[in-house]
Amino acid sequence: MAVTKIWSIRKTLYLAIQYILNPNKAVYVSSHACAPETADLEFTLTLSQNSRSGGTNKAYHMIQSFKPEETTPEQAHELGKQLLEQHLEGKYEYVLTTHVDTSHIHNHVIFNASSYVDHKKYNDCKKTYYQLRDASDALCAEHGLSVIPPNENKGITHHEWQMEQLGDSWKSQLKDVIDTCIQTSKNFEAFTTAMQAQGYEIKHGKHMAFRAKNQERFTRGKRLGEEYTEEKIKLRIQQKEKVFDKKRKKISPINKPLSVMIELDKNKKAIENKGYEHWAKLHNLKQAAKTVNLLKEYNIDSIDELESRITHTHEQIQSLTKEIKDMEQNINQQHEIIKHLSTYNKTKDVHSAYHASKNKEAYFNRHTSSILLHQTASKALQKLQINPDTTPQNKLVDNVSMLKSKQQNLSQEHKLLKKTMKEYQLISANIHQTLKSNVANEKDDHDR
Repeated sequence: MAVTKIWSIRKTLYLAIQYILNPNKAVYVSSHACAPETADLEFTLTLSQNSRSGGTNKAYHMIQSFKPEETTPEQAHELGKQLLEQHLEGKYEYVLTTHVDTSHIHNHVIFNASSYVDHKKYNDCKKTYYQLRDASDALCAEHGLSVIPPNENKGITHHEWQMEQLGDSWKSQLKDVIDTCIQTSKNFEAFTTAMQAQGYEIKHGKHMAFRAKNQERFTRGKRLGEEYTEEKIKLRIQQKEKVFDKKRKKISPINKPLSVMIELDKNKKAIENKGYEHWAKLHNLKQAAKTVNLLKEYNIDSIDELESRITHTHEQIQSLTKEIKDMEQNINQQHEIIKHLSTYNKTKDVHSAYHASKNKEAYFNRHTSSILLHQTASKALQKLQINPDTTPQNKLVDNVSMLKSKQQNLSQEHKLLKKTMKEYQLISANIHQTLKSNVANEKDDHDR
């Protein structure tokens, strides 16, 4: 289980980074496209190059906190790196540390508000937060850690929750009635009439409220959940009408993609509802015909050949996925080299003058940031085995453009292969369903 929190940093960037780097708390430290010791200077330099974005946010501080005794510092740190790789996509400088000073192991991340790749500001909103939280939850689930389920029942007691599970809650009944009336109403006035017809009294005001015949007090819609306020009910009625119109306009039996056949002997709805059973039989006939047509299109003559195609396509998808991922890492590394090379070239003259200066201490005090940035860039390029004096920056930029073009082509090929794989799998499922139905029919004939 990991809890994620994020907030912006406007003024205290240096202090925030120093806090997460505290050696008494941090046991693991990682960074991307910057050195932890000069991260604040590198963030500032990147922000100064970003002329296309406004705002006062310099960086963002994110915490990923794990359940006590559920993970190790090593695993927590690795999960933090994987989360940032997915969420930031290698476009933002960051410093990641893992703290063990409390009962729960937790990661601290400070990442730049501006991308050093495309010079766009990070879009901090509810959508990106939920994407971050969902990615963290997915990684936790993948590594066998517990995940907090979304709280969809805010404001109800444990007794009411138990009763709701049994289908015996008056709140649950009221919600069901409201849901039904929304589905059968064209507008809000029709909804209130339908509710009154169901025996509910409605009170309007700041908060819309409902009361059943035998109920002593009114119940605010807000207490039932966010979807039951007056504003939400009106919106749900409007959206229902829009969705209905869209569906009505788009109904067309022509050129629909292949879908899976329905197992009539196991489908509860088909067993209990004759109308649905009739529709399902027609659906299966259509899918059987589409399956035969696709087999002809793909020149597949046997089940063995189909299984061979599925295996081969799966291998192709895996190979392409690896190639795309490797290319993405290569592109990110090229961007990192360009960033450090740009910093190196911009601060080169200042650093040379520093070495030639007679009073180095005074010169360093006047040009501290530039000197430190040059030293950091020089070390990073050395680590990446790049000679800054013989590596032209424009060639690296051209190389990145070429790699991105190749990546787009590979992604398109990957998309087409996934579509083909899906059709192969549907064909396989429908063939096995048809064979199964034929065996069952032959058995019934034999028993007769």
